[in-house]
Formats: sequence, C-alpha cells, structure tokens
Amino acid sequence: MSTPPESQQGPASPLFDEDERRVAQARRRLTQLGAALVRNPLDREVHQEVRAFFEAESESALRSWEVLLTRSPDELRARIRAVLTAQVEQCAVPAAGERRAS
Repeated sequence: MSTPPESQQGPASPLFDEDERRVAQARRRLTQLGAALVRNPLDREVHQEVRAFFEAESESALRSWEVLLTRSPDELRARIRAVLTAQVEQCAVPAAGERRAS
C-alpha cells in the first residue's frame, strides 16, 4: 500500500508518500471535528460530518496508520531527514521571478 519515499520516486515527486499524507489529513480533519464537538456537542451538522468521515475515510486512514507503524526507527529517521532536507531545499530555491538578496 505504501508508495516509496520521495528519494526513491525522483525529484518531481511529492514530499510525503501516500500513507503519510493520508494519515496527516485524517489527523487534521479529526482534530477539527473533535474541536467542533467540544464547541457544540449537540450540533446535528457536526454529527453528520463525523459520520461521513468514518464512513468514507476512516478505514483507509487506519490502514495507512498501520503501514506507518510497521516502519523501523531507522526508516522513520531516514524519512524525517529526507522530508526536512527537501523542505530546506524548497525554501532555498527562489520563486520564479524573485531575486535573492545579496
């Protein structure tokens, strides 16, 4: 299920693999839904959004989470290093038409 990390996909590939992206998106969405439930625990619309998430997205997010849990500490360190390096490189490259300050 997991796609190879960026270092194995090539320079035009996304920063995060499919499982990393799916888990991050699910965590953000669930945090938003949890906060909405805290703010208004009896809001019918929030309950519908929670149900919709669980029906449509939770199973794939859980499978991706299980994939991430199988990674060894060395694999995790390598992914963190690769992502941080890629982010630094992206920040170091000026956007089209911009000049670096000298």
